[in-house]
Amino acid sequence: MAIVVRRATIDDAALISSLNADVQAIHAAELPWRFKAPGPETFPPSSAASLLANPNNLVFVADIDSEPAGYAYAEVIRRGATSFHHAYETIYLHHISVRSERRRCGVGGRLIEAVRAAGHELGISLVTLDVWSFNDEARAFFRRHGFTPYIERLWSR
Repeated sequence: MAIVVRRATIDDAALISSLNADVQAIHAAELPWRFKAPGPETFPPSSAASLLANPNNLVFVADIDSEPAGYAYAEVIRRGATSFHHAYETIYLHHISVRSERRRCGVGGRLIEAVRAAGHELGISLVTLDVWSFNDEARAFFRRHGFTPYIERLWSR
């Protein structure tokens, strides 16, 4: 089983759109009032193409034995100093999705490695992300890959 991770190109827009359905389904099942079920309008190829066209975005596709297995989309964020905060740079991981039948095979870890490596090429070592509190599997995955909590977001409905 060979896992190959590569930078996505504009030609991958439809593929990334289809790979997003796996993680979209998880979110929609848990929070249907917030997330739409996967479908043509939830993350169409045109939206994926917009991500790919933005030079501040890092998008990777993972294949296992030449079959698409997952993708990651991260954004380079550079913030100047304010009266409250020091300047900082981070790679913010917006999406990571691995086909359900390809989970626990190393695909997600390889995607994280690719995001980190791209950040290092830019001189940025900080990688940040959000994870939904209901998603114990994702939270455990990120902890296994060196992520630790640094903020807690609460809501009241």
